[in-house]
Amino acid sequence: MATAGEYVVIVINGISIVVTVVGGLLTILVIWTRPALRKLVNAPLASLSCADILYATLFSPFWIQQILNPQWEPPPALCWFLGYSIVVLGGVSVTHMLCIALQRYFKICTNSTLLNSTHALVIMLLLTWLVPMVSFLPLYVVEEPKVDPKLKRCSLGRSDKLWAKIPPAILVYVVPYIAALAFYTLIQNHVRKSKKRVQANAHGPSARLAVVTKPVGNLEGVVWVWDEMSTSSDDGQKSSNCTDPSKQKSTMILVAPAPGTGQNDQGKKSPLSDEEQKGNCRIEQDKVQNMTLTAATVSDQTGKTERQQHAVPFSSSQNCNSAAERQITKMMMMLFAVYTLCFMPLTLMVFFSSKVPAEAFTVGQLLAALNGALNPIVYGVMNKNIRQGYKNIWDRVLNFIM
Repeated sequence: MATAGEYVVIVINGISIVVTVVGGLLTILVIWTRPALRKLVNAPLASLSCADILYATLFSPFWIQQILNPQWEPPPALCWFLGYSIVVLGGVSVTHMLCIALQRYFKICTNSTLLNSTHALVIMLLLTWLVPMVSFLPLYVVEEPKVDPKLKRCSLGRSDKLWAKIPPAILVYVVPYIAALAFYTLIQNHVRKSKKRVQANAHGPSARLAVVTKPVGNLEGVVWVWDEMSTSSDDGQKSSNCTDPSKQKSTMILVAPAPGTGQNDQGKKSPLSDEEQKGNCRIEQDKVQNMTLTAATVSDQTGKTERQQHAVPFSSSQNCNSAAERQITKMMMMLFAVYTLCFMPLTLMVFFSSKVPAEAFTVGQLLAALNGALNPIVYGVMNKNIRQGYKNIWDRVLNFIM
């Protein structure tokens, strides 16, 4: 007869199965159906969702069965399949953590495009599945798994062949985890150094932003210069000219030559009429590809009237892309933290199984079962596109039912 504590474990297991399966299927559907998410960076998430669904459907139901019926012995073939698949799927999860960390490292800390191709990503995902399968297969060929009283599932926990158990466990569980942790540490250090460089540059001479557009009116090219304080907020993309078009304002503009004109007139002051100001507002608000942006740094020094200017290439979508990359990296690091919290206790217990009580294994396996249920929650909380995708699919399902 099951105890009250075991019934609590059964209920939590049942909830985790439902959340994992539903959340995993939603994640796969959202990534597949939404063009904004159909990118290489999200392919490992879809693959990881498949591993989570398989783990929840293969491990938790039979663990519940073993709790309710301790004397139940599954058929040898089923026991072999369950024992082998559970350790493989646990390894697949940690190799996915390494795959994601490696992808983030190359994206943020290097200029390499090695992992930007579909071919490279497919190879990485194949390795995340094949390495655990191949590593544990010889062990399960020479050994027959049996129901472990501590784990309450089929495993090789009672096997005395440490020479066959330790190498694949280190290769599949320990090495990928340490490597992923190292990559995330390098990413964190890179981001910290970048922030320090930005802060150091911010204390230098005052910088202003210059925008070069295509020819407007009779001008070959116009550079609007405004103080950087006007661009410090999300609405700061609009210049001060956009606030009140009805007022005449004198604005410093730099006339840059259009390609092939050979002209270079700079430092002209020109009052802007209402129509020009409105047109400028429309141009600044428009994020079109035919607009060229350059950043100009103007140095103002006391007692000097000389202005120094230099231009560097700048993309109109650079800030948005960098912000999106930071958000994706934060989500992936949170995913790694959730994996650490859920899977690492059980991994350490398995290495010292002879000294770990059965109750500790129950807690460890329960945490491992919750990992698949927490992953979709992390996706939804930390990624706006995935969250909107979840909402849209749920709305469709509810509309279909009602």
